[in-house]
Parts: sequence; C-alpha cells; structure tokens
Amino acid sequence: MEDTRSRWERAYVEALDFDTWGQVEEAIEGYQRLQVAAAAEYVENVLQLPMHRRDNIGKLASALKFRIQELQASSDKGVGLAGMKAIKVHMKDIIVTDASFPLAWLKPESILGVTPTEDEPEPEQEQYERDDGPLPNRTDGTLRGPPTNARRGDLLLSVFIEKWGFKDTTAFVEPRVVVSVRDKAGESVEAIQETPVAKSNTHTHVFFENTVYIQTPLNKLAHGSAIFFEFRHWKAKKQKKSCKAYCFMEMDEIKSGPVTLEIYKKPADYGRKKAPGLLSVKPLYLHLDLLVERCGGPA
Repeated sequence: MEDTRSRWERAYVEALDFDTWGQVEEAIEGYQRLQVAAAAEYVENVLQLPMHRRDNIGKLASALKFRIQELQASSDKGVGLAGMKAIKVHMKDIIVTDASFPLAWLKPESILGVTPTEDEPEPEQEQYERDDGPLPNRTDGTLRGPPTNARRGDLLLSVFIEKWGFKDTTAFVEPRVVVSVRDKAGESVEAIQETPVAKSNTHTHVFFENTVYIQTPLNKLAHGSAIFFEFRHWKAKKQKKSCKAYCFMEMDEIKSGPVTLEIYKKPADYGRKKAPGLLSVKPLYLHLDLLVERCGGPA
C-alpha cells in the first residue's frame, strides 16, 4: 500500500510540475497514466480500502480527467491549475487518509462507466439457483472504437468475443465481459472496457459477439503485459455486479485467428504471481477471434 501511495505521489508531482511550466503534452501524459491507475483502483479495490477512501481515489480520477480535458481543449471544467495544486498536499496521504478530498464537489470517476464490483464468495459446489430481484440500470457497455492516436507502423489488436462456456448458464443475470490490459505488476495500462449485456445463451454458452479494440498498440506494451477477460453478472441480493470467472492472454499468444482460453476461478490475479486454478474439471473455454493489423499497412 505504501509503495502505491508513494508511486502515485511522485507521478502526480511530476505531472503537476509539467502543468505548471506549461509543458502541456508531458502533463497530459502524466495525468492520463495516473488517472487510469486511480480509476482502476476505485473500481476494483485491489488495496481493499474502505468506501470513503475509495471515493477519494475516485474523485482524484475525476479531477485528473477534467484537467486533461481542460488542457486538451483549453476549456474550463472547474478544476484548473489551482485545483491541481490544492490536491498536491492530499497526495502525501492518498490511500491512507480519511481526510476529505480537497475538491469536495467532484464525484468519483469510474473507468468509462464501469462501476465498483465485488467478488463472489467461492462455494464448495457451483450453485445454479437464479438470483431473482431488481435489475440494474441497463447500459450499452463501455466499448471504445478503434484507437485514434496510433501512428503508422503500430500493431493494433481487435478482439471479437464470441462466447463463454460454463457447465450451466441459467443462473446468470445481465452477463458482461470486462476487458483490461495489465502490465507485469498487474496495473491497468489503459481504460477498462465493458461489453453490453450478452446477446443470447444456450445451456452451456453465453454469446456476446462484441468487438473490443485494444487502445494501446501491441508494440508499445511492455514485456510481461497481458489482456484479462472477466465474466461479471448481476447479483440482485447484493445490488452489485459480481465476478464469476476470468481468463487472460499473454503477449506470445496474440496472433490473428481464433483463440480459445482456459477459464479460471476468481478473483483475477492480475500480477500472475501463482498458477491459476481452473473453474471446472470439465473443458470450458472463452472463444475469441483476434485480428492484428499494422496501422497504415498490412501486419
């Protein structure tokens, strides 16, 4: 926790210095990296923080997002350089303090609308009783279009999510797939994306049929990076989206064509520090179709 706090403080101070000196591109780049990390922590609560501290991290993500927009479009979102300087003192105790966030009017910012979730407790046996109750406010997901900042020669990846296999799909309400790109340490390197609700299902498969455009060119991802896919569904009793299982794909597995990934027990181990456990002894897979293209020409 202390390592994350000090790393965030250093990143914030560096970006703020660039902002103060008028080095706009460098400031935006620094703010964007921290914004992704803060919004991811707000959603996923990897550090297991109480909700008040999570809200402060979400507000930090909001402040960073608005300041980035101000710098990109010379607009006024109510934050400004003065607001960023006011946050600087708070960054010394970010994550570990219960103090109110300096810009109290901000609302916590999740990544592209993905709301905080919690993992399901692992039952001894899979249960298939439908969790009836009120449904969440349905959205169309948070998928993004093809990246707009790619340069000629960059390798771009799009992932078509076809279907996810389970022994029984009848218990799932509002199933979705959450896709994140992680570095070797498990940190998000770009905004997390979420599919719309699944299109259909059979007894053993949930069909999504959505294309996810990875925003970071493959040639710019650090060694040890991986792409994670989490199956989440609505738990009416808890009024939350909950993770059922996950898969991941490492860099050496990425090439154009169909791919099947093994399905593992949650929670997702983004840092891949130990061997994951299979969800079931029965062969179950996430079915994908990958397309790798070179920007400006064939891959």
